[in-house]
Amino acid sequence: MENRKVEAMNKSWHRNMAIAMLLASAGFAGAQVQEQTGAGDAALGPDACSPCLVGMANAMARLGDARGALSSAEKALAVAKTNEQRAEAHAMRGDILLGQNDEKKRSEAEAEYRAAVKENPESAEKHLKLAIALLKEVKDTEGKDEVSEYLRQDPNGKYAGYARALMQNPRRAREDYAPEFSVTTLQGETVSLRGLAGRFVVLDFWATWCPPCRASVGELKELTRKYPRDRVVLISVSVDKEEDKWRDFIAKKEMDWYQYRDPAGNIQRTFGIHAFPTYIVIDTEGIIRQRIVGENPQQSIVARLKSTLATLTADKGKA
Repeated sequence: MENRKVEAMNKSWHRNMAIAMLLASAGFAGAQVQEQTGAGDAALGPDACSPCLVGMANAMARLGDARGALSSAEKALAVAKTNEQRAEAHAMRGDILLGQNDEKKRSEAEAEYRAAVKENPESAEKHLKLAIALLKEVKDTEGKDEVSEYLRQDPNGKYAGYARALMQNPRRAREDYAPEFSVTTLQGETVSLRGLAGRFVVLDFWATWCPPCRASVGELKELTRKYPRDRVVLISVSVDKEEDKWRDFIAKKEMDWYQYRDPAGNIQRTFGIHAFPTYIVIDTEGIIRQRIVGENPQQSIVARLKSTLATLTADKGKA
C-alpha cells in the first residue's frame, strides 16, 4: 500500500513538473506556475489568474489530459475579468473539444468558438477557429463567411495562406491533407507535392542503419517497376547523418527512384515521423490516405504498402 502511495505521488509530481515546464516555456512566471500546478480548487481564490489557468489547460491538453484541460479552462472562464480573457477561455475549451477528433464534440466546440467571437469579435484568430469548426461540420457557407472575416481583419496574418486555401477548398478542414514540401533530390531535381498533383505519392522514411529499411529495398524496387512514375511517385527520405554512407548504399543497391537526405529532420518533423521505416501514401488530391508504421509478422510493411496502393489505384481507375 505504501509503495502505491509513493508511486501515485511520483506520478503526480512528474505531471505537475511537466505542466510547470510547459507553462514556463509559454512565458509564465515561476511563482504563477507553482501556484497553479499545485493549487487544485484553491486556484479559484481572489488572486486566481485566468491567463495562467488557460496556460495550464493548454499544457494539460498537450499531455493528453482532456478532462483536466477542460476543467482548467472552465476555471479560467470563471475568474476571467475582461472580455478578452473570457474569449481566450472559451477558445481554449473549443480547441480541447475539437482536438478530441470526436464528431459529437464538434458542435460543442462550435458553441465555444461562437462565445469567444461574441466576447472579442475583433480577434481574427477566433473567427478562423470558428470557421474550422464549422467546416468540419460541413457547414461550408457559414465557415467560409468566418474565413472571410479572418482575412478581412488580418489579410497578411500568420494563417492567411491556410485561410485562403480553405476558401478555395473547404475540405482541407475535414481531410488529412499532406503539408506542402519541396526537396532537391540526389539526382539534382526539385520535387514538390504541388508539382506532383494528380499522381499518387509514397514517402518512404528510412535510414541505412535501420535493418527493416535495408530489407525493404528489393520490394520497393519492384514497386517502382509495377507503377510508372506518371502514376505513382516514390520518394525515399533518409535521416542518415553521414552523406557518404547514404550515397554508397544507394549506389550499391541501385535505388534509382527519388532520393533525399534529411539530416536536420525537417521533413521528418513536418510529417510527424517517429519510427522507421514509415510509409505515407498520399492520393492524387494531396490527401494522406494511409500511414504504415512498424513490422507485422504476418505481412511485410512493403506488402501492406502494395495492398494499399492496389486498392487506391484501382479505385482511381473506376472514377
